[in-house]
Amino acid sequence: MEYIVGELFDQRQALKLVGEAKERGFQVEINEVRTERGVIYRLYVNDPAQAEPAADFFRVRMGLPGPPPEVDPEWEKMRSIPMGQLTTVLLGISGAVFVTSFTPEYFQKVLALFFINTPGEPFLSDIKAFEFWRLLTPIFLHFGFLHIFFNGMWIKDLGSLFENQKGSKHFLLFVLAVSISSNLLQYFAFGPRFGGLSGLVYGLLGYLWIFGRFHEDAEFRLPKRDVYLMIGWYFLCLFGAIGNIANIAHGVGLAVGMIWGLFPWQRGELKQKLLMVFLALFFSVGTYLIEIIKKSL
Repeated sequence: MEYIVGELFDQRQALKLVGEAKERGFQVEINEVRTERGVIYRLYVNDPAQAEPAADFFRVRMGLPGPPPEVDPEWEKMRSIPMGQLTTVLLGISGAVFVTSFTPEYFQKVLALFFINTPGEPFLSDIKAFEFWRLLTPIFLHFGFLHIFFNGMWIKDLGSLFENQKGSKHFLLFVLAVSISSNLLQYFAFGPRFGGLSGLVYGLLGYLWIFGRFHEDAEFRLPKRDVYLMIGWYFLCLFGAIGNIANIAHGVGLAVGMIWGLFPWQRGELKQKLLMVFLALFFSVGTYLIEIIKKSL
């Protein structure tokens, strides 16, 4: 019996993922399936014991922070919040862009408009030509169904929570700050071929963690097990246990969210707050430096 662990439209990326998975002991195979949406490269395993860990590998390799947490009372409360307007817009644009990947020639045109810079062109040449939307638009690019599905689940819950508490205008500022900073640093280190909402997901997780930690009036707090999950997946990805993914975008997003969560500044626990600032600097600057060193080796 075949257990599907992922689907991609890009053959080269699918073959690369299969090779990486086999290096880690997963007996992943690939099928080419022709559908009305176009050619899909379906990754699968035959061993049921490998199905879940192989699917986890695929999710994280595609730039996700890890599987969503199991439902608990705190998450049930979060999920009861109605979806915000800006959250709906983010998901709507991401979905519309993803639909273009069903037709590869259209998707290539979208990539040409949405990458932060045209691959092979001089540094930030498109931004210098006043195509400022490119600073944001990489967040709307996804390279497989599971990639957009799990990112979308996180954004739906966490984005709606932030927007409900702080309002759409505040959320827009947060989205711009997290996305532009994480996109730029990821591009500086590894070029323009990246995308996804996961940097923003990490930003929201970092904000929820720190705001709940230092504000007694916080309505919601990120459960400790989810803090451990978030940090654990971050370090697994950073040190190559999962594969080569957009670690800088994740680290910068997490750092911006953490700093954002410290405000409004309240008296007390100064040492702990300074520790969180230094930790945020590690996640941003530290991750950037580590990735640059890894690249040069």
